[in-house]
Amino acid sequence: MFIILSPAKNMQSSRLEGLTLSRPRFLAQTEQLVETLRKFSPWQLERPMSVNPDLALKAFDSFQSFDPDAEGTAALLAYHGLQYRNLDPQSFSLADFAFANDHLRLLSAFYGVLRPTDGILPYRLEFLCKLKFGGQNLYQFWGDLFYRDLLSSGKTVINLASAEYSRTVQPYLTPHDRFLTCNFLVMKRGKPRMLATAAKMARGRMARYIVKERIDDPEGLKDFCWNGYTFIPHLSDESTYTFLQRE
Repeated sequence: MFIILSPAKNMQSSRLEGLTLSRPRFLAQTEQLVETLRKFSPWQLERPMSVNPDLALKAFDSFQSFDPDAEGTAALLAYHGLQYRNLDPQSFSLADFAFANDHLRLLSAFYGVLRPTDGILPYRLEFLCKLKFGGQNLYQFWGDLFYRDLLSSGKTVINLASAEYSRTVQPYLTPHDRFLTCNFLVMKRGKPRMLATAAKMARGRMARYIVKERIDDPEGLKDFCWNGYTFIPHLSDESTYTFLQRE
């Protein structure tokens, strides 16, 4: 099975001794995006990217200096958001990384579908960015490539991505595809609710659980238990597994 994760906005440079980096498979598309992105000044990036001037300048610099031949940082180590701090890939062994490389996929608006060992450079680009690329938004630019890459093998896809990124796959699903979303809810005032921060943490922990326990069957996900979360059968079905944290 494949597990899909959203990227993080914050990025870092990190290394794991002995880890061999791979080359992102969709660099041709990335270079097309860069060709357009380099045409914008920092102030022209602010509004469509919904960022402040400092972040716009940082994004501008990353596009101008982008080098497809640079080695970069392994994608799983490069992202530094809350989800990835809970996944904690810096503590992975090389064997953990090998399993992750076969099972985890990171979805990027800039690089496409990434394997954990794909070497990437710092960037800032989200699917909700309002810039146009050949008259297309980023969802239109990538089309069904994410879907084809993930589901052409017939494997089950475990969705641990946010709605912004799972939208790259879901519109193309057919009745024959197995696409399983894990929802992490918290009891608040007697009702189960989705809290963004708590869900990010739980997604990271679920991904870590899958790697460390070598889970290769969706049934194994039901045993996930962390920080009070447990699998709730009556809130789950074939396409959704729900985990609830009690008050």
